[in-house]
Amino acid sequence: MWETPYSREPVNYRLFFKMFVRKLWLIPLGAFLGALIIGGVYCLVNFGIKDGYKYRARTIYYITYADDAEGKELDYYNYFTWQELIHTDYFTDGLSKKLDGMSKDEIIAATYATVESDYRYLYTKSTSTDPETAVSIEKAVSELMVDYADTRKEIESIIVEDVADLDDVEDISLIFVQRALIFGAIIGVIAVILIYVFYSCVDTSVYIPATLEKRYKIPCLGAPSMKEFKDNCKYYSEGKKKIGFVTIGDGAPKVNNGVFGDAETITIDNPLSTEGGYDRIRECDGVFVLVKAAGHNGQKVERLIEQLSRQDIKVTGFILTGENEKLIKSYYGK
Repeated sequence: MWETPYSREPVNYRLFFKMFVRKLWLIPLGAFLGALIIGGVYCLVNFGIKDGYKYRARTIYYITYADDAEGKELDYYNYFTWQELIHTDYFTDGLSKKLDGMSKDEIIAATYATVESDYRYLYTKSTSTDPETAVSIEKAVSELMVDYADTRKEIESIIVEDVADLDDVEDISLIFVQRALIFGAIIGVIAVILIYVFYSCVDTSVYIPATLEKRYKIPCLGAPSMKEFKDNCKYYSEGKKKIGFVTIGDGAPKVNNGVFGDAETITIDNPLSTEGGYDRIRECDGVFVLVKAAGHNGQKVERLIEQLSRQDIKVTGFILTGENEKLIKSYYGK
């Protein structure tokens, strides 16, 4: 009889792992589909609907920081400071004047400043859908940057080391496409794993005999491919004259009657819908329910066991049919 709700059924981690390993091919498939969908949508939106091509110009500066009376640098600007400074009013207002009224939001979206390992070297980058515009923005930034040293006491000078020009402009469209593809692949893998975990939680299928015993507290004779199956059938059929096999209409293959000795056997397909099925089963002194492995039939089996109990029909045992021999051998060991 059913005793443990599906939601509280203990997780068989060994079986879960074995099943998951057999589904590993879904991970590269999920990565491919995720990259295809998200990358495809990105390319469609940015290159089909919008002018998604991006060009970037870069300028390198050398900064000399002022010293105090003791010969030590007064201060220096780090990575975060330059990111903030490049978008202050000094630069946004100045660029707006130099670039024919370019809006503040457009300037903020197009400009970027940073320092790397050596804080004396500053890098500014400007992006645009047009390479000439990217260079124009960057040249305007460099002019303002050189003059910026005069506004700060802690900076002695800012010298342009490498000014941007059309020959140095980078086409960074491919970079964004690659990022979209990588992001899509990651999302695809995560989605596959989450879907598989969710599917495993709601899947009431039976894959190994032990699951039937744990769920219903009724012995399972095993599966026809298992070595102990014949011995179990012989033991449980000993002294019985008539044995009934009960299926639930899920295409479970019939068991070879020979393993039950000389006992007479009958097969009832789903007594819930077979007229006179219960009476025929009562004539048997041994009743075995055939459950098809991986048949998504947990609720059907539950209903059948409950109804047989209401009819005062005792189930002698389960038999797992249509089993995956490789999975069972891998789970139990050869």
